[in-house]
Amino acid sequence: MEYENFITSTTIEWMDTQENFTKSSIDSFETSTNITFTNVSTSVQRPVLSKYYPILAAELGLSIICSAILILIYVIIGEHRTLPGKNVISISLCLIVTYVLLMIDLLMRNMIPYDICFAMGVTVQTFFLATFFWTNVMSYDIMRTMASVKQDSEKSSKFWIYSIYAWTMTLLCILPAVIFDHSDLVPPAYKPKFGVKKCWLSGQIAFLVYFNAPVGLTLAANCVFFALTARTIVRVRSAAAILATNRHKKRYRLCMKLVLIMGLVWITEFIPWFTGIYWLYAIAGMLNCLHGVYLFLIFACKRRTLQQVADVVAWPRLNRSPPPVGKQTQSPSLVTVSTTVSS
Repeated sequence: MEYENFITSTTIEWMDTQENFTKSSIDSFETSTNITFTNVSTSVQRPVLSKYYPILAAELGLSIICSAILILIYVIIGEHRTLPGKNVISISLCLIVTYVLLMIDLLMRNMIPYDICFAMGVTVQTFFLATFFWTNVMSYDIMRTMASVKQDSEKSSKFWIYSIYAWTMTLLCILPAVIFDHSDLVPPAYKPKFGVKKCWLSGQIAFLVYFNAPVGLTLAANCVFFALTARTIVRVRSAAAILATNRHKKRYRLCMKLVLIMGLVWITEFIPWFTGIYWLYAIAGMLNCLHGVYLFLIFACKRRTLQQVADVVAWPRLNRSPPPVGKQTQSPSLVTVSTTVSS
């Protein structure tokens, strides 16, 4: 089998097409699969997707910056220090950890020892899956809030319950993968192979089983939650329920936009696999690197939020400005006296 045909027919994820194949890795692959490479030198050049490395690294960096700014906005502005705001911050933190490690892997892959690369791969898998489970939390929370039409979504105890759910579901996906990776009972083709080709999952089946499958189930659950929320909005009749529903409609639309974008990006990962169009791997990779940007545009780039940020930035400057010339500020005692007289 020629190298080019092997790459086209056996890779599904964009980063799987970007490693260097050395003589030792080719020999190991031939031994385990009985597939022989012909006309392959001891060091095969990187596939053409390597030319997109600068773009992918820039997108990862942009997503990290956008996620960090979004966290800063939600921490500074009191209006966003709520349960929905904490959910957004949790998603942003997960994306930052994921993208920082992916950027390190992208730029320094050949210099990272296997043990460190393995640990990085497990961490990337953990935090990237947690990102989607936190979107699951957001979808459920808006559905529950709409259904109850009460303002109990702000209880801090709810956040800890949601945290336990998100991280428990993540660990239930991660622990079997780590165990299978070290088990002799699992066929090599079905192992996640953390840190083998890159500091994440390695191989077509690994991505399908250990990443795309749980992400797909999470997105499907989000769609169910949104459908139930939409039914609640349609069925409200009382004036109090209508007012409560209208209060949360904007948050419902924001969450739906986020899940819709993440779902569409998830679908693009399968298009190169089904069509066999090689350069679409690069498009899917670029879209996957921009989740932090999507999150920022949806939750930060709103007129009200931008105005609040402008007010926070301008507030110290306004408070440090000296009083106008010719006017003197009154002492507290004079203010008190004048108020008493006028009353």
